[in-house]
Amino acid sequence: MRFRTYTGPRTADSARSADQALPPALPYPNGWFCVGFSREWALGRVRTRPLMDQEIVVYRTRRGTLRATRPYCPHLGAHLGVGGTVDGENLVCPFHGFAFGPDGTCIHTPYGTPPRTASLALLPVQEKYGIVWAWHHHDNAPPTWELPQLSTVGSHPPVCWAIDLAGHPQEVTENVIDYGHGPQLHGFTPFEVLVPFTTDGSLASVSARAGRKLPLLGTTVVHPFEMTHIGLGGFHALFDLSRFGFRTTYWVLATPTGPWRFRLWTAATSVRCGGTRLPAALDRRLAHGVSALMVPWAAKDLQSDFAMWHHKQYLPHPKLNGGDGPIGEYRHWARQFYPPGSAPLRPEPVPDTSAT
Repeated sequence: MRFRTYTGPRTADSARSADQALPPALPYPNGWFCVGFSREWALGRVRTRPLMDQEIVVYRTRRGTLRATRPYCPHLGAHLGVGGTVDGENLVCPFHGFAFGPDGTCIHTPYGTPPRTASLALLPVQEKYGIVWAWHHHDNAPPTWELPQLSTVGSHPPVCWAIDLAGHPQEVTENVIDYGHGPQLHGFTPFEVLVPFTTDGSLASVSARAGRKLPLLGTTVVHPFEMTHIGLGGFHALFDLSRFGFRTTYWVLATPTGPWRFRLWTAATSVRCGGTRLPAALDRRLAHGVSALMVPWAAKDLQSDFAMWHHKQYLPHPKLNGGDGPIGEYRHWARQFYPPGSAPLRPEPVPDTSAT
């Protein structure tokens, strides 16, 4: 999968420079975060992905089990994502051929006895909704909540797209309940909240209806959508496009990759609803075509958000008005994903040098 990097209009790297560290008290959020999509891992496939200023190696065993580990072999430190292979259910180090079983223990070496203390640093990983999720916790604690059963639609694997940006995942999920920016930045006309922002543990949700101009058709359609936040890892939206014979699940997922950096994933799955019965293969092909149109269209629409996220500064005490949406309520809910006493999300600004 190709990963793009956003270059903002101000400077090549935005107001938050890549070599600028975060305040020491600012942690990465806890929770489940996207590291890819299930279809990227065929049997025996090994891939490396960035996560929280480190790398992880994700691999699929020959029986189809997905595993994630810190990248370095406990024997002599080789990177398991650079030449590492899968042999049956085992991950094999490319340097000395040490093989590690599904539970992470070293079970075979080409010479000598497997060291009893050699074991991979496995990470919790799950596949759900066609997405691969890795768990992060500041104390390396096991998952404190599980990915929910969501109402999703789709008759094909997700069509996906990704880009690397400056910013923080909380900015992305907060964007959903920043009602004031919808009409102003995206041209949502009309825009109406149907079910107010509500929270339920690690989940939060909101329903609304918005008028949008559809690609190619040139017509403005008012359609309802339901959005569910999954911690600070992103959200999914259900779009009712039954007027055109389809329903779509659309994902916006934000994964921290480094200090004030994140990878934004967008994905869509669709299903045909109503109309003339067609062969299943044709149904899936049509649904895939709708998703393949929706992902770049939505990504293009999100580009206006890219500029905001990439260059804005987080204000811990914003001066809000009554039309901004429940931003304060959202931030109160988001506190649960950080250690007690964490500092606000506030990087030091870097002077704008675009005019020099």
